[in-house]
Amino acid sequence: MIRTFVQKDLHYVIEAHIRIYRNEYNYDHSFAEFITNAVNSFGLTGNYSKEMLWIVELNQSTSGSIGVTQVNENTAQLRWFLIEPTARGAGWGGQLIEQAVLFAKEKGYTSMILWTNQSLIGARRLYQSVGFEVKEVHKQILSGQELTEEKWELAL
Repeated sequence: MIRTFVQKDLHYVIEAHIRIYRNEYNYDHSFAEFITNAVNSFGLTGNYSKEMLWIVELNQSTSGSIGVTQVNENTAQLRWFLIEPTARGAGWGGQLIEQAVLFAKEKGYTSMILWTNQSLIGARRLYQSVGFEVKEVHKQILSGQELTEEKWELAL
């Protein structure tokens, strides 16, 4: 099931991102700091009338997340998208993205952006399937490695 977050879920989002991105993509402590600061900031100052975080819960086990934050009056940002390896392939990723896009439309946003890296093949395929398009690409040193970072956008 997909549900809105409760405060204790913020720890899961941080822990899962650090664990999965370290194990699957060799991300380092700089990513851990980035994700910790971003999620904690959302927890402390999030405007939940325009921003939200959802959790996938399967058999009472937290198995994924996705968030929407406000960039400006018209633009939402898709963030913190992840599915636990044991829950992949069952359609939860697509359902989370659909939930986030629907929320952004309901809140009156006219566009949605996200930042990702070219190496995140599965996530990129899902983004493309709902109509996101790559608008910006650049190489950057992130997490101790050169990554090709992409900004994607979807008109709502």
